Amino acid sequence: MELYVPPDAPATGPEAALVDGLAALSRVLVGFTARTLAGLDTELTLSQYRTMVLLAARGPLRTVDLATALEVHPSTATRTCDRLVRRGLVARRQGTTDRRVAWLTLTEAGRDLVGEVVRGRTERIRDLVRAADAVRLATGADLMGALVAAAGEPTEDTWWRTWADSAHRAASD
Repeated sequence: MELYVPPDAPATGPEAALVDGLAALSRVLVGFTARTLAGLDTELTLSQYRTMVLLAARGPLRTVDLATALEVHPSTATRTCDRLVRRGLVARRQGTTDRRVAWLTLTEAGRDLVGEVVRGRTERIRDLVRAADAVRLATGADLMGALVAAAGEPTEDTWWRTWADSAHRAASD
């Protein structure tokens, strides 16, 4: 079984540079969210947090609608919400017109937690923009590259090469 899956052939041009920059920047932003969550000592997974963000953004949702938005099976959304309900971050309420339907909403504690994470992540992004001196950059690709470099994250090309090297090392161990 092959452990190494090579990346697609490198594309060239402005679109490729922008896509690579966004891919690298997405790792930075996910890292910001994960570090913010860890700093709050919440023991919340990123998928649980994503569930809470969707409930904050879209209001009360049925489990099936939440599962569709998360692109997961409804049973996965149910298990995730069961954990969040037990922690007091999400509430499950019976429908008023159809008691078979349960609506999921954030509790006050859930809304407060999402707000803390968003504020913390935004502050990290603000610091990154300042560190990269991003305001002076002209193109989207230049901006992405500067933000990625300021965060200490490898470029997309470097990340794939490192990933490939680590896969080859693991295969030879």
